[in-house]
Amino acid sequence: MNGFRIAAKQGHIEIQLEEVYGFPEATSHFGGYDAKASVEIKSGKYSVKGEMYVTTGEISLFYDQLKACYQRLGGEVEFTNYDVSLEMKLTFNAQGQVLITGKFKERPDQDNELLFEMESDQSYMISALEDMEQIVRQYGGMEGKRGG
Repeated sequence: MNGFRIAAKQGHIEIQLEEVYGFPEATSHFGGYDAKASVEIKSGKYSVKGEMYVTTGEISLFYDQLKACYQRLGGEVEFTNYDVSLEMKLTFNAQGQVLITGKFKERPDQDNELLFEMESDQSYMISALEDMEQIVRQYGGMEGKRGG
């Protein structure tokens, strides 16, 4: 799997890296490697499937912040890709509950966007963290993995 899925009680957010550019030599100025990704968001009866651009460095930062919130059982973590097509925030509370909010807008020249809010809990984060860790191991962090 070259992606991750954040599950919730009534939906999910799934990001799959479809193509990673420049690996291992040419890193992005946004950190890590540029990648074309597919995104699927399901929130209740609403859903969207689309494309977005992201860097493996952005995923690495999100992984580090999400892992810290998971371990602390508290805090907020935000993810926004460099073209701002996906924005999401995960808010953890001390009871292990996680509120996921955000929006996805595939094309900036159109007014179509999905606003979403999902309830989740800490137990749903385990597989997402494991999948993100695999991406970080494969592509490195913000500096990438130059030289293989």
